[in-house]
Amino acid sequence: MLITNETQLILYKFKKILIAYSGGIDSTVLLYNLIQLKKKYQIILRVIHINHNLNVLSNNWLKTCMLQCKKWNVLFIKKNIEIKKTNNIEKYARIKRYKIFQNILKKDEVLVTAHNLDDQCETFLLSLKRGSGPKGLSGMSKITILNNIKLFRPFLEITRHQIYKYAIKKKLNWIEDPSNKDIKYDRNFLRNVILPKITNRWSFFKNSVYRSSIICKEQEKLLTDLINPILKKLIQKNNSLLITPLYKFSIIKRNFILRKWIEYNKFYYMPSRKMLFIIWNEVICCKHNKNPQIKIGKYIIRKYKDYLYCVKYFDNLQNILFKWDNLNIPFVLPNKLGKLIILNININYKNLSIYIRKPKIYEIIYIKFNISGKYYLNNFKYKKNINDIWKNLLIPKWKREQIPLLFYNNKFIADLENNLITQEGKASFNKKNNFFIFWEKKY
Repeated sequence: MLITNETQLILYKFKKILIAYSGGIDSTVLLYNLIQLKKKYQIILRVIHINHNLNVLSNNWLKTCMLQCKKWNVLFIKKNIEIKKTNNIEKYARIKRYKIFQNILKKDEVLVTAHNLDDQCETFLLSLKRGSGPKGLSGMSKITILNNIKLFRPFLEITRHQIYKYAIKKKLNWIEDPSNKDIKYDRNFLRNVILPKITNRWSFFKNSVYRSSIICKEQEKLLTDLINPILKKLIQKNNSLLITPLYKFSIIKRNFILRKWIEYNKFYYMPSRKMLFIIWNEVICCKHNKNPQIKIGKYIIRKYKDYLYCVKYFDNLQNILFKWDNLNIPFVLPNKLGKLIILNININYKNLSIYIRKPKIYEIIYIKFNISGKYYLNNFKYKKNINDIWKNLLIPKWKREQIPLLFYNNKFIADLENNLITQEGKASFNKKNNFFIFWEKKY
């Protein structure tokens, strides 16, 4: 068996295994090994094949994989994805794949992939090309948690040549994807052009890369352990970062803290040194702009008072009117903000809903965002500026922009986030004329 005894014991401890099976040589050899292992240990195997629909033969490959699993008596799951036209098809396809894995994976089940030592070398060199530090050069881990997925790579110390020799010896059949030869993709260029030349001259190169990736991983862990006590003090419960102590730190220490904080916020894109320089100078140290920010991918790094926030980018909803036609049906809010539900009684939600009068027959319910102006709110004797109230509640500007505001025709009724009710929305003495609105933020 190609899998070492030590790796076999790890797989046995997992017991429930979902195999990512493309039908290529790597995943075919992996599946074959796991089937042999099943004869030795009581493990439960499932196979998932994802059809990317990028090749005219992809449906034939799907059938080949399905027949192979039927022959080997393994549960087969098939999923289809459509790839949009993008500059980085590999990245987009990977994101799509892992979303499927996340949905398919059962509790206590581990995802097993056929990444090998050659893949590790390619990843290392791609990270080197991007100018990555120790974290990027650490490459792939044998066991890791990725997007709440427990991932295991049993072939990570085995070369592609060893896998090929094993497949020939066992007379296995596999699919050859011609796109793997297309060197317009960076990984294929390394695989088919660069690495063969390097290993032809230095046969030990792949093992050296593996050792270097381990050293980088160890250094990254050591630095993280040393900086964690500081991070615990700086990172707040709302995931913001207290920035006042950063002014006393060296540039190296400050940059490492910023990277770790961004990583803590599950930020997919890790900033370069240049980007960290911009964050420091144009956001943290900015004095002339009251709302300093920088957009990176789908996220925005923003400063509010003495804190730095990492928030998802959303479309500006100002001046957009959302009509709530049917009060019997929950209203789905834009920007994945959740939904609004009408309740006649408030037993289960306690203080999580807002109590207001029902709209009159001639009144239409609208939802607006990011308004301004003065209103009579919550029994105040005088009109209050809504932005001043939000400011006093220490609500950052970008959070104000995502607060659903209830209107009856053109009358402002309530701020559904902060339980602020205008005189026009105040509940009447007759309970039949009132209701609760519950904002369900996760659905």
